[in-house]
Amino acid sequence: MPKGLPFSVDTFSPISNRKKHHFLTHAHKDHSVGISTHSFFPIYSTQITKTLILQQFPQLDSSLFVGIEIGETVVIDDLDGTFSVTAFDANHCPGAVMFLFEGNFGNILHTGDCRLTPECLQNLPEKYIGRKGKKPKYCLDYVFLDCTFGKSFIMIPSKHSAIQQVINCIWKHPEAPMVYMTCDLLAQDELLVEVSRTFGSKVYVDRVNNAECYQALTLTAPEILSEDARSRFQVFEGFVNFYERARTKLTEARANFQPEPLFIRPSAQWYVYDEDSKTGSQRKQMPVRAKKDSFGVWHVCFSSHSSKEELEWALQLLQPKRVVSTTPSCRAMELNYVKKHCLHKEVTSDDPLWKLMEIGVEEGSSSPQVSTFSEICRIQIPIKVMNKRNLSESVRKLYRSMNVLVPRPLPSLVKLMNSNKRAKRSFQF
Repeated sequence: MPKGLPFSVDTFSPISNRKKHHFLTHAHKDHSVGISTHSFFPIYSTQITKTLILQQFPQLDSSLFVGIEIGETVVIDDLDGTFSVTAFDANHCPGAVMFLFEGNFGNILHTGDCRLTPECLQNLPEKYIGRKGKKPKYCLDYVFLDCTFGKSFIMIPSKHSAIQQVINCIWKHPEAPMVYMTCDLLAQDELLVEVSRTFGSKVYVDRVNNAECYQALTLTAPEILSEDARSRFQVFEGFVNFYERARTKLTEARANFQPEPLFIRPSAQWYVYDEDSKTGSQRKQMPVRAKKDSFGVWHVCFSSHSSKEELEWALQLLQPKRVVSTTPSCRAMELNYVKKHCLHKEVTSDDPLWKLMEIGVEEGSSSPQVSTFSEICRIQIPIKVMNKRNLSESVRKLYRSMNVLVPRPLPSLVKLMNSNKRAKRSFQF
């Protein structure tokens, strides 16, 4: 987060430890890196997130956490001025929230990881939501935005639609003796719950080899867990040598002239990986059914992150002054809203930007020529308000290196693609 703010979000490092207040949006590992290495206090999170984090890091003391639940506003006293923070549902995974900060530093929305749908946005304060032809009554100064798919043009179906595609795929394979689902990530539990409910069967998770998934489900959906390793529905670990392990089971079944097991991978990443091979019109077609790859694995475009289209739509409603990508870095610059409304925006002397960057502003003072945002951050003397040409470059630099420490992407975005590449080279059926 910018160094002028009294808080950090999803960042646990020696630098962020200097902040007085810490916020954790959800329990995914890439957002809690370093949380056990320093004495961060207080850490604001939901109860579910706290419990999941304590499962992952049992050495942490539960007293480090302060609870804040969806819809709750907490007023925080700080030497630099009192500010409030409100938690909103991020539509991502159990316990995941967006944080709205309001104080003398401006109005800031940090989405964490999110899937921005109409239902999700309508929970935000009406004063920050624009209507057709009308701007919001109050403007958000910053939106720190999950731009995971901000560069991709794939059409992502709703969660409900994707879950139904998984269920339909299972219905169409009644002969499959086993159904293996790569749903071992927090955020895919709702899919497992619906499969269990639809087919009236519990789901087996190996508590030894897939301990984290098992522990998470004991908290979020204990009623669906089966202890029987012969259960038809099973969670299949989706990253380490996935295709090699799937190939072994498929080859075994064929060699014994037995019905093949069904492998279902609910993830948007396979579709993103495959996007480059498609034409423009193909990319704009929303997946409406499961698709089988050349290795025998069925894919469903299930996502707990927003599509590029959803991000653009949300920004048109919120109309923030500036947008900063949290995951991955710089991705916000790919969005049309940012290109059109943010990169050339002038910064006035009362803009919260100066306080966020801890820069003094005096219109009459003289200062060196400033052309990049990194130079602005280094200057300690008061500077005058810059002209539009210099400012444009400075704001551009903001989106690249505004001292925002970003969480590392989930391994699924990197390792999975590399795994797919290796698998395509080595697989022969």
